[in-house]
Amino acid sequence: MRIVLKELRAKTGLVQESVITDILESKGVTINLARVETGTGNISPSTLFLLCEYYKISLSEFFKRVENKNSLLKIK
Repeated sequence: MRIVLKELRAKTGLVQESVITDILESKGVTINLARVETGTGNISPSTLFLLCEYYKISLSEFFKRVENKNSLLKIK
């Protein structure tokens, strides 16, 4: 998941601090994006939803991208 989140942020050309600030200002919620992107922290469903909303991607599209990054996650 973290790889997909990093790619989505890189696609926007923003640094972590910008994403964090944008979400804080628009939603009033603080997230620890560094922990999420490095895999040192767990991501809650609500944080994942906020990030998908921010990057303008559906949850289903997000998980499709995750599956494409790691074929072991695909259900056969």
